[in-house]
Amino acid sequence: MGYWSRYKISKGNAIDLQEWTLVESKTKEFLDSLPELPKKGKIKPGLYVDYAIDESELDGGIDYPDVGVASIYAVIRNKEEIWLGEVRAYNFETYWLSTINDEEVDTAENWKEIILKDYEKLKKKK
Repeated sequence: MGYWSRYKISKGNAIDLQEWTLVESKTKEFLDSLPELPKKGKIKPGLYVDYAIDESELDGGIDYPDVGVASIYAVIRNKEEIWLGEVRAYNFETYWLSTINDEEVDTAENWKEIILKDYEKLKKKK
């Protein structure tokens, strides 16, 4: 039996969903203040945002897909990228903010605060 897919969105719709989500979630200002994660070359230590949309997430199978629209990474001394959190969206209806330890953070302010605290903890550890 083959894989059955009912709901897909195009890359263009995913980009529209991304833009909608960043505004609706009130994360845009914080994310815009961060440098984008470089695709290649040396990466300096710091906090980065990645807006890449995983095309494998554009096919929701039997439901609308939930798409990761922005991810936050910490880069510490050893140049390793450490995932700290993300913003995800579903069908222009809802979004959620997650971190390493919290699946759903209630507000953008709290999400930012958790991300920054987790980043500081990592810097002290490494």
